[in-house]
Order: sequence, then structure tokens, then C-alpha cells
Amino acid sequence: MNIWIMRHGEASFNAPNDAARNLTANGAENVKSQGKWLGEHLISQKIQLDKIIVSPYLRAQQTLEHLMLGMQAVNFPQYFANITETWEEITPDGNPYTVENYLEFLSDEGAKNILIISHLPLVFDLTQLLTAHKGNVQFPTSTIVEINWVGKIGEVTQLKHA
Repeated sequence: MNIWIMRHGEASFNAPNDAARNLTANGAENVKSQGKWLGEHLISQKIQLDKIIVSPYLRAQQTLEHLMLGMQAVNFPQYFANITETWEEITPDGNPYTVENYLEFLSDEGAKNILIISHLPLVFDLTQLLTAHKGNVQFPTSTIVEINWVGKIGEVTQLKHA
């Protein structure tokens, strides 16, 4: 299974609570650029995403919107609505073992290519878990890491910072 883990774009701190933080203009542009890169990468490898899992927090939802805009700029097929799932378990305090269990379920169901859009510390912790602590990836905002995950052993195969 190929798993792309993305940290949301740069967000403002001017919000009534953490879940309501908006992307900044710079964050939105960086995410669009990452979307263009990801779209080109997936097209060149003839990869179709099976599932997109996104945090319910506003900045993650906006990250998905801007990522799709960037992907559409390179004519990536538009089928996101049918495969996108908003999941409470991938907020900043999410449990990486719960996410791992869900990824195992999706794999058993035949999923081969998954995109996750979430937050620190979960994106770091999940990357560590899926790579048996060999994928020591730093996650500035908008970072995307690709992990080839076979069973419980994964390897970082791509890393793209904004």
C-alpha cells in the first residue's frame, strides 16, 4: 500500500479555538503547489487514489480544497468527492495505532493508495509507526511524505516540502 501523509498548510492563530484556525494566504498557495506536484507524481506513476482521509479541523479541510485545486491544474482526474472521508481520529491528538488499524482494514478491503491530511504531532507519530521508527521526517506545514507500507513495515519513498 502507498500512503501519502500530509500536514495541513500554514494556518493563522487568530481563531476562537484550534479546530477553527484558517489557512493563511501563503499556506493556501503552498498547498496548491504541493497539489500540483502530487498530481504530476500520481499521473506519471499511473496511480489513482483509493481513499482520502482528512481531519475535520478547518485548516485540514481547506488544505484538501487547495490541494485539489493544485492537482486539477495538472489535469488530475476529479473524483475526490467519492473517496473522501472526514475522520475525527486524525486530529492533532489522534492515536497512530488507531490509524494503523484502519489502514490495515482498508488494505484488506483492497485499497492500494491512501492520502491522509492531518496535523502534528499525529503526522510525525504515524510516520514513525508505519516505518518502524526509520522514517524520521520533519513536518513543516504542507509537507507530504510517501510511504510504501507492506504489512507493518514501511519505507519513506518520497518527501516533498513546500
